[in-house]
Amino acid sequence: MDIGIILLFDGRPGNTLAEVPDIARRIEDLGFTHLWLPDHVALFERYAPNYPYSPDRQPPLAPTQGWYDPLTTLAAAACATSRLRLGTNILILPERNPVILAQQITSLDHLCSGRFDLGIGLGWSPEEYAALNIPFARRGARADDYLTAMKRLWQDLPAGHQGEFISFKNVIALPKPQQRPHPPVLIGGNSAAALRRAARYGDGWISWMLPEEELPRAAARLAKECAALGRDAARLRRVHGLCYTTAESLVRYTETARECGADEIAVLPWVAERDPRDVIDEIAALAGDL
Repeated sequence: MDIGIILLFDGRPGNTLAEVPDIARRIEDLGFTHLWLPDHVALFERYAPNYPYSPDRQPPLAPTQGWYDPLTTLAAAACATSRLRLGTNILILPERNPVILAQQITSLDHLCSGRFDLGIGLGWSPEEYAALNIPFARRGARADDYLTAMKRLWQDLPAGHQGEFISFKNVIALPKPQQRPHPPVLIGGNSAAALRRAARYGDGWISWMLPEEELPRAAARLAKECAALGRDAARLRRVHGLCYTTAESLVRYTETARECGADEIAVLPWVAERDPRDVIDEIAALAGDL
C-alpha cells in the first residue's frame, strides 16, 4: 500500500514557501509516494453549514487560516525532488479558467519530469464561489465541461471545444504535457455523483474522510458505475485521504482500504498541539505495518 502525505503550507514560521523544498525532500527521503496539497482560493471567518465531512457541517478551519496556491507550491517541491509524485488533493476545478489551468498544469508536469497528478473536485463553499463571481449551482456540469476542454487542449493540435461553459477553436496549445495523453486525473469526493464522475472522466478517485465502514460500499458503487460504462474499476487508482489520529486507527483503516482495492492512503498529519514533522516521522515508522 502506498502512503502519501497531505500538507498545508500556510506561511507561518517553519511552514513558508521557502521551506517547501526541504520539507518535500524529507518526505521523499522517508519513502512516501506522494506529496498532496489542498486548494482554496479564498477563505472566510464564517461559513454556512455546508461542509460535508463533519457532524456540524462546519469546516475545521481557524478564522485566520489560509495557504499558498497549490500549483506554485508544488513547483517549489518539484525542484527539490526526483522521485516523489506531486498532486493536488484536491484542486477546485470550476473556480478556474480551464485554458489557463491547462497551460499551468502542462508547465508543472514538465518541471517535475512527469510526476504530477491532478486531483480535482467541486468544492463545498458557496462563499468561495461568490467571491469569484462564479455560480455555485451546476458546478458539477461546469467541472465536466472544463475537464473535457482541458483534455482537448492537452491532446489535440489545433484544439477546439464547444461546451456550455467554455468554447474555443483552433487553439495551438504547446507544448503538450510530458505525461501522455495527459497527467492522471483523479476525481475527488465521496458522493454518488463523484463516483459517477470518476467512472466517466477519471483515471482515479480520491475520497476524503470516508468512514472505514463505508469503504466496501463505495468500492462496490465505483465498480458498478465503471461497469455501466464498460470500464474496469481495477484500472482506476484509488486514494483515500484522512486526518491522522493514532497509529492503531491508521493501520486498521489501511487494512480495510487494501481489502477494498485501494492503492494509496493520503494522510494529513494535522494533530492538535503536535509538530506535523513529528507526526510525519511517526507515520513513516509505521510503514512496515501499512
